[in-house]
Amino acid sequence: MRPLSALLVIVAIASPLAAQPATRVVEMSNFKFAPAQLELRANTPVVLQLRNDSSGGHSLTAPEFFAASRVDPGSARYVQAGRVEVPGHQAVTLSLTPAAGQYPLKCSHTLHSVFGMKGIIVVR
Repeated sequence: MRPLSALLVIVAIASPLAAQPATRVVEMSNFKFAPAQLELRANTPVVLQLRNDSSGGHSLTAPEFFAASRVDPGSARYVQAGRVEVPGHQAVTLSLTPAAGQYPLKCSHTLHSVFGMKGIIVVR
């Protein structure tokens, strides 16, 4: 195989791997998000996996973040008025491209944010 042909094969094999967006996991449990500060890169596609480890429901509510982000059409059904509901012991996976900024987030369920279920999304 010629050197140029070998290089093209390597590029063709590596390209699909390089194109895959990073996955960021947000654990939701009784009255906390982990991490409470989620750091993302602006204009870089990302997969957010929201995992609810508790028996009750939680939400990730960040209307400004979702309004500024480009949410993939397949994920848009999960985002309602800037909120994503995650039932107990389940996960929701979202694909999106965030815009630069700092966005508050909280759980909108009764008293959850008062007890500490809040945080920030920082997109640089």
